[in-house]
Amino acid sequence: MQSSLGHSPFEMLFGRQPHTLLDMLAEQWEDTEEEVKDLLTYTRDLRENLNTVWEEAHTALRAAQQKQKQSYDTHSAVRTLAVGDKALVLLPSTDNKLLARWQGPFEVTAQINPTTYKLSMSQNGGREQIYHINLLKKWIEPTDGQTIHYVTAEVSSVHNSRGTQLPPLLIGGRSKSPEGMD
Repeated sequence: MQSSLGHSPFEMLFGRQPHTLLDMLAEQWEDTEEEVKDLLTYTRDLRENLNTVWEEAHTALRAAQQKQKQSYDTHSAVRTLAVGDKALVLLPSTDNKLLARWQGPFEVTAQINPTTYKLSMSQNGGREQIYHINLLKKWIEPTDGQTIHYVTAEVSSVHNSRGTQLPPLLIGGRSKSPEGMD
């Protein structure tokens, strides 16, 4: 059964449950057979079943969509940018297509609709691109005297929870061994 529709794909297509081998075996053991219907009755019943299944599926699908929307809305926040703001854009890296990085800042030149913005992709106002708000992050200019602190640490050896020393790590396609792990 498809969870959001409430019916199996077979039932949605054919208007009935599939007749399986187990059903055939049960009929032989119990000596029960389905009643034989004339073509007109079978067609009318099938059409009624299909209409009922489709109506139930539409209702279930609307409920599933509403549930997904409600779940998304509870975890999302409304974000907006103003024309003239600067924003970072989440773009794929040139080195690795699966790695995306925040690039920019670029100036917002227009708001197309509540979730779509046009950005000038060069510092002198050249080429423009349109992006969804989910790919944008507002750029906040650092104030004078504001410093960004980085924390670095040296790793002399790495051990797992059982105290066993772990092998060297593969970083950037080359094997690198922290000092003390040789």
